[in-house]
Amino acid sequence: MALECRDVSFSFKDNNGVEKQILKDLTFSLDTNQIKLVYGHIGAGKSTLIYLLAGLLDDFEGEIVWDDYHFKNTSSTLDKIRSKYMSINFSNFFYLKDMDVENNIMFPAVFSKKKKSYINDRLEMMYETFSNIRLSDTEVFDLKSFRKKKIGTMSNGQREIVMLARMLMNDSKYILADEMLRSFNTNVKKQMLEILFEKFHFGTSNSVLVITHDDKMVEYMNHYSKGRAEITAYDFIDKTLRERK
Repeated sequence: MALECRDVSFSFKDNNGVEKQILKDLTFSLDTNQIKLVYGHIGAGKSTLIYLLAGLLDDFEGEIVWDDYHFKNTSSTLDKIRSKYMSINFSNFFYLKDMDVENNIMFPAVFSKKKKSYINDRLEMMYETFSNIRLSDTEVFDLKSFRKKKIGTMSNGQREIVMLARMLMNDSKYILADEMLRSFNTNVKKQMLEILFEKFHFGTSNSVLVITHDDKMVEYMNHYSKGRAEITAYDFIDKTLRERK
């Protein structure tokens, strides 16, 4: 049982009508107790991979598998099915502008019709976990104190913590994280990774795909994983993924 793409190719037409191939015959899987990091230059296809695995792009060749669910094209039913399998952290800070912080965090659990008791317990877990984050020498961040704020009024670092909390609300089997922790300096990244591994059991109770440009991320994750997860890095080369040696 795994999250997979099988011989997937994807192209699109640019503004001039010229077809651009992004992925070619890509086969990839994310299985139990695995963390996979994907590197590549801008435009290589990293975010496209996330969107394809999440069932958010149509007109691809090949097949995508979510454990026991297979699909070749997107459909209206995928939105409901997706929440059964995965949580997603988007690189563009996708959030609901008209909702405050608390409602943005709760949204995945509400959408997937989790019980109210689960939502309340999970929300309190987020507030407790992200209650004493040192973002700089002069700023200590407490998520709960921002619960009624509009996200648009927050800094990138503060918003990224909100996005992490939202990603973690559903305790999903698969986590897809595009440019996770990009807003933080090294010290804050290490705080976040310690939380993700110790509090949310990254790579043990879930499997994680991370898109990143940070070459140190493999080293950091190996340190905080303490050998509990299989961590592998890949590079986008020639429109497919190659494992780093």
